[in-house]
Amino acid sequence: MTPPPRIEDRARFRVWAVTGATLLGAALAQAANIPAGALLGGMAVSLTAALTLSVHVPVPRGLMVGAQAVLGTAICASLTPEAWATLAENWPVALLNVVGVVGVSQAVALLFSRWTGVDSLTATLGLLPGGASAMTALSGEVGADERLVTFFQYLRLGVVILVAVGVSRWAGTAPTPAASPVELLPEPATPWMAWGVSALVAAGGAAVGTWLKLPAGAFLGPLLVGIPLTALGVSVGLWPPGLLPLSLWAIGTRVGSHFDEGAVRELKRLALAALVAACALVAGCALLAWGWSALGNVDVLTAYFATSPGGADSVLAIALGTPARLTLVLAVQVGRVLFIFLVAPLYLRRMARRR
Repeated sequence: MTPPPRIEDRARFRVWAVTGATLLGAALAQAANIPAGALLGGMAVSLTAALTLSVHVPVPRGLMVGAQAVLGTAICASLTPEAWATLAENWPVALLNVVGVVGVSQAVALLFSRWTGVDSLTATLGLLPGGASAMTALSGEVGADERLVTFFQYLRLGVVILVAVGVSRWAGTAPTPAASPVELLPEPATPWMAWGVSALVAAGGAAVGTWLKLPAGAFLGPLLVGIPLTALGVSVGLWPPGLLPLSLWAIGTRVGSHFDEGAVRELKRLALAALVAACALVAGCALLAWGWSALGNVDVLTAYFATSPGGADSVLAIALGTPARLTLVLAVQVGRVLFIFLVAPLYLRRMARRR
């Protein structure tokens, strides 16, 4: 029996009203310069609506695929020719430290999984320092619990940023407001051409990633197609104003709409353990930085910022106001992004098969 038209209209109005509220929340969070503010703002409003009003914002599959492709392409923005030159100059040190940071995060994730009972794939994606919004985009496509992954990632990011700010103040400098990799790109003379290149990479990469059946192929495909292009000096990752925040809104709103009372109870149960895991990850990477500083010819401040687990754009912006060697920090941070997203498809697929 179908509900009366008035009830249908009322339900449709509530969905549209909540959708508008998520867009407003995303815009306000973005204006407040919160890292990935559009994702967090949309997620917060949609989560509240799902729990209090039982209204879930539908995000079409096509919109999600497009959002993931835009995000995957945008990550290439940090891989500028200067970043490639720095990485080539410092690749042995960068590789050792990248492997070390990823190893620490995997060890903490496995311990967290055993301690809490959370499956290892969700724990790994939640604590892997490869970009919080990127890990959120990956999680839903590989079978992990994207709600927990999102919570773990942004809790980790918050701890990383707070500690980095503390280290910066300890060094006697004031942190610089964080800018995204896309904001750091110089404005091209012909933005339409740059937007067209990004659109071709996004569309072609998504098609290739889906055809190869990569985990989250619509996200990883454009990223893997864009990486070699950036090495050739092609500007990839520049989008018309507002498109990237809109993509982050779509990802965050879908995650928030999947919450229910059971998920909230699970988050409350895991909150303390997740905070301990995030602190352990930061402490482990700090210990790695101390060892690198003691054994190598690098100051402890540079070593800390280089091995800081995640929030690469925020950490680089904070390090900008310190005496740290930014070229080395950039080499290790960019190297980790490359390592994680080149290795992630095979590694995540193997983990998914073991479940």
